[in-house]
Amino acid sequence: MAERKRNPWFVLIEKMLFRVAFAGFMVVEFAVFVLLLWALSKIIPEPNYFLLGTLIVLILSGPFLIGACSYLVFQRMTQVEYVLSESERWLAERHETDPRRIERRKRLRRWAVWVPTVSVLLFCLFLDQTWPPVSHLLHPGYGRLGTYRVSMPLDWTVIFSEPDPEGRRSRSYVYANRWKGMLTSGINEFIGRKPSMTSSSLGCYRSLSDEFDTFSSAGEQDHLVATRRFSLGNVAVTCEEFVSRDPKAANESHTISCVTAEHDFYCTLDGGDKNEGAEFYDMVQQIRRTK
Repeated sequence: MAERKRNPWFVLIEKMLFRVAFAGFMVVEFAVFVLLLWALSKIIPEPNYFLLGTLIVLILSGPFLIGACSYLVFQRMTQVEYVLSESERWLAERHETDPRRIERRKRLRRWAVWVPTVSVLLFCLFLDQTWPPVSHLLHPGYGRLGTYRVSMPLDWTVIFSEPDPEGRRSRSYVYANRWKGMLTSGINEFIGRKPSMTSSSLGCYRSLSDEFDTFSSAGEQDHLVATRRFSLGNVAVTCEEFVSRDPKAANESHTISCVTAEHDFYCTLDGGDKNEGAEFYDMVQQIRRTK
């Protein structure tokens, strides 16, 4: 007796549910991968350049590893269905008489092969924009500095962090950089031209109240141009902005230091331009104190 043909609607619903479940499996894979990176960052103390290099390699190779694992699992689970569908597709193509449809199918397959390569290429071409959000994933909870909560802008790359969510440590910090023109600078250096990359940094630190009594970020060539005062709940914050000009640089460099009245917390911006200074002030005003 011939096998009874299944209802095509049931087959379609079954395929849809399977693909939704498999998409959830890929999300779980990604979550496990992020947790692995987080665990690795906790095992080896910071700052550690070996750890940073390892994390960069894992981040860049992660999509390929997750994709390869997902492909192998998917192929294993759908092997029988794949054989049947491929045989049906082969028979259907043998009876295909529309040459334009055949050509479109071949062209689509050729373009699909380049999708992974194009994705990596775009990631590298726009490294200034793509890498900073990834760095935030590598430092979960970076902004929990004792009783203070700091939120770094997503377009700043978190380099080092030592959070203190419970407020039990005597010192905690987060440090971030912003690079502009990394790819262009690398090309210029390769062809013998002067590198054009610019960088600026910002950091927030919490420590014992007597550690920053003598803190001063002003250099010999810096000129005080502004003093601002903010309030973080019931804590007063004083910010001093200095401007210096390097004879070899076209733009002025802004250095801003903000410290609380209790001298237990401060944030700094070093080497920023005018726009980054305004962004830094916005970040400071959004800092919250939990106690």
